[in-house]
Formats: sequence, structure tokens, C-alpha cells
Amino acid sequence: MRVVCAPDKLRGSLDATQAAAALAAGVRAAGGIPVEHPLADGGEGSRLTVQTARGGTVTKVGTVDALGRPIQAAFGRLDDGTALVEAAEAIGWDGLSAVGHDLPRASSAGLAAPLLASVEAGARRVVVFLGGTATMDGGTGLLAALGADLRDAEGNRLRGSAADLLRTASVDLAPARERLAGVELVIAADVISPLYGPHGAAHVFGPQKGADPAMVALLDDGLRRLAPLLGIAPDATGGGAAGGLGAALLSLGAELLPGADLIRRLTRFDRLLATADLCLTAEGKVDASTDAGKTVRAVVDACTEAGVPCVVLGGTITPDADRLYERGAIAVLPIGTGPRDLDTALLHASDDLTRTAHAVCRLATASAHTRNRLPPAAFELQGYGEGAEGELRDTQEGAAFSAARGSVVETARFDVRSSSDDGTSPV
Repeated sequence: MRVVCAPDKLRGSLDATQAAAALAAGVRAAGGIPVEHPLADGGEGSRLTVQTARGGTVTKVGTVDALGRPIQAAFGRLDDGTALVEAAEAIGWDGLSAVGHDLPRASSAGLAAPLLASVEAGARRVVVFLGGTATMDGGTGLLAALGADLRDAEGNRLRGSAADLLRTASVDLAPARERLAGVELVIAADVISPLYGPHGAAHVFGPQKGADPAMVALLDDGLRRLAPLLGIAPDATGGGAAGGLGAALLSLGAELLPGADLIRRLTRFDRLLATADLCLTAEGKVDASTDAGKTVRAVVDACTEAGVPCVVLGGTITPDADRLYERGAIAVLPIGTGPRDLDTALLHASDDLTRTAHAVCRLATASAHTRNRLPPAAFELQGYGEGAEGELRDTQEGAAFSAARGSVVETARFDVRSSSDDGTSPV
């Protein structure tokens, strides 16, 4: 049995590569052949994820972090010439915990150096991964570092930061656009929030970055004032990504794409499914946001299109995870062994992934063997409500698996028809 292991990171515990290795260990223990293919959704680790699958070169660049301290960031280059720049590598959270975070002072300026270096190296298509930043400056720091002219009402030039948002009275984007002339900019976002408003950057992500309610209100007002200066529509999808970096890059002519779907294509994930019998994917928390465009959703969609059974694993599973069944997932399962505190769960995430992958693959193998011994048949179901009956039909495509409350049932096509419902509902 060939099993594609395609997880995202389990935040606070495992990166995507480590999670894929843990799943693969469980597959091997069950006698299967694992294919490790870590994925991401545009947040931290995205550049490495793509280059793990595609290779290419990595170039280090001197820049500054979100608080202006000197650091080294990087950009990647694929064999087709596409450059990859990850915002989190320059202005993410790494190193900020030791000095504390000053959100009003934080700036996106550090993203400019790797972006410009990739262009100077000859890239004519640059993909910028936006997630995982520690900034909330509407991308003004980046714009200023690219050459845009930001000024306050008195004509004083601004360098761009969250604290400067309410002071910004004019923005001349021409110099920045000139430096990026002839470059196709693609931004991969893991969120679709607008720049401002109740669902905008400040209200949704400000508290995660240390903003109290009063600061959230100020930031939202600043981002509201910034939008017309950038020529951004109030409801522009993804404008609020990465603290407003999405809006800044959109104002420079970038195309915004869902990060999970873009990385799925960049890593050529779909090609692996042509020879796969099963796919395992995972993330730390499977909830409503998963179905809104995260990595796991992209994997389930790809597997459904390819006709490959997909099992979703998570450290935490909320009731909203059931939406993935409608997408085509055959099981959504927790990896934990019982109630325990968060620190313990994070510590044992690798072992839990391995154990759960092992169990799923053993069940899949046993179910396939059982199917091969059974002729096509119809079965009457008990316990699904008065008048309910079921039918199990063999198919040429092979076995699929479905789950209900943690137990996986082998089916080729498993339909429940209730006497009170004329429709057919896959279980």
C-alpha cells in the first residue's frame, strides 16, 4: 500500500517535515510504503516546504527584523526561475520573545531586502508567502523601504510602522512600482481578511500580536485611513493578511492567491496521487478555519478530485471539522490518547501521529483484504433509525474508507437510505 503523508505543521510541536516523518514511521510499521510530502498554507515554513519538494537555490540576504535589528533572511530560486520570499523569515516572531514585542514600533521594512535581492538576481516572477509576521503596519514599512514616499500632514517623511498609520497623510507609490517594474508579483496568503473593519487585520490578528482593545481600535482606524491612500477597495480579499502587508503588495500590482492551493501546485502534490492508495494529512487543530482554505482542506480537495481516500488527523478536532466529510474526507480523527494538558500533548505529538497512522494503515490493509474475499452484496443496517437500510456495492476503483465517531469502516460505496428521506447520504 502506497501512502502519501502530506501534513502541515502542528504549531508549537512539529514543523511539516517532522510531521510527515512521524506519519511515515507509522505507515512503515504497518507494512506500507510512505511518500513524505510536507505542505504549508503560505505561513512560516512555506519557502522551505516548496524547496524541499522542488529543490533550487537559497541565497542569504542581510536585512532587519520587525524591530529593526540586523538579521539574515533568505530567498529561494526554483529551476524555472521563480523566486520565493517568505515574510516570516524576515519579520516573523523568531527572536522577538527574548526582547519582548513592541507592536506600534514593529515594521515590515525587513521584507524589502530579500524581495529586492531576488529581483536583482534576475527573477521575473516572485512568490511572497505572507503568513507568520509580527507586524501590523499595513505594509507601510515595506513600501517605504522599496522607495515609496510616505508623508504626514506637515510633509515630514515617514519610515512606516504601526505607530505611523494615523500620521500618514499621503503615499506616492511610483518609486516602489518602478523598482519592481516587469516583475510578476504573486502573494500567497493563509487568510482572506480585509484590511480593516470587524473582520479586518487589527480586530482579528491584533490581539494575537499583543494589542489590547484600545490599541486594536487605533490600529483599525489607521488601516481604514490607509486604504484610500493605497487605492485599495475596502473589501479587497486578503488585504488584511500579515498585518496589512497584503494591501501594500496589492497596491503594487500583486496577484493574491490562496496559499494552500498555490503550494499544492508549486510542490506538484497532485502528481503523487496518481499512484497513491491512501493519503494522510494532519494539522494541530482541525476546526472551521481548516475548511476556509488551510492546507488540510487543499489536500482533501486534491484527493477527492483524484479519487484517493484521505484521512485527516489532528491534535484537536472540533465539531466544525465535520465539514471535511462533505469535501470528501473519509475520516477525521484525533491523535491524542486521552485527556491531558497542552504541554504534554505537544511533547508527544510525533509519537501520537505515528501511532495513529499505524492504526489507520493496519485497518486499511485489513479492510482491503476483507473486501477481496467478499462478493458484491447488500446488507441491512441496524441502529441507523427506523426504516433505515444500507447497501454495500463493490466497485472497480477499489476500496475507500469512511469513519463515524472514530471507527473506520471499509466501503467501496456506502449509502444509507432512510424511509424518511428520499435522498442518498454517504456515511
